[in-house]
Amino acid sequence: MERSDLQSFLETEFTYPVSTSRVVERAGDVEISAPNVDDAETVETILDPLGAETHKSASDLYNTILGGVSESYVGRKFYDDRGSNPAEAWSIRNDQPRPF
Repeated sequence: MERSDLQSFLETEFTYPVSTSRVVERAGDVEISAPNVDDAETVETILDPLGAETHKSASDLYNTILGGVSESYVGRKFYDDRGSNPAEAWSIRNDQPRPF
């Protein structure tokens, strides 16, 4: 399932509030597509590490699922189109004075 279809799926599939165990029982095998198709994860894989929870609405469950996806769903790490690589800016070089 594409991420763009997830919200409407959650709205129609469940009656809220709903427990994590009920979500996993009914939709645990649903795969959420990642930018790299080989890295798709199931709803169960995403929710299991988060433990038991009650989701008050489809939006709450949607945000929980998106918050639990792995790094494969994130774009290029440390990418910033506004300038230099922030990872480089975080390190202090010996040839530069340290700000106080």
